[in-house]
Amino acid sequence: MKTNREIFLKILAEHQLTQADSAALICKQTQRPCSVRTVRSWLNDPDKPSSRKCPDWAVTALKNALKDKTELIK
Repeated sequence: MKTNREIFLKILAEHQLTQADSAALICKQTQRPCSVRTVRSWLNDPDKPSSRKCPDWAVTALKNALKDKTELIK
């Protein structure tokens, strides 16, 4: 089973998103602040002291934001 970190990284790669792009999408989707620094901590090497566990809500918010964006294009 993949971790949220792995899922988040895969989404970034598939959609050619930067960490800043993903932070902005999460902000827009959740109407809550999400900084690039926060995203970086989720994606950082888990052995680093600045690493944080990527929460389920962040992956869900990113997926939903991309889904909404795709539907707007159709």
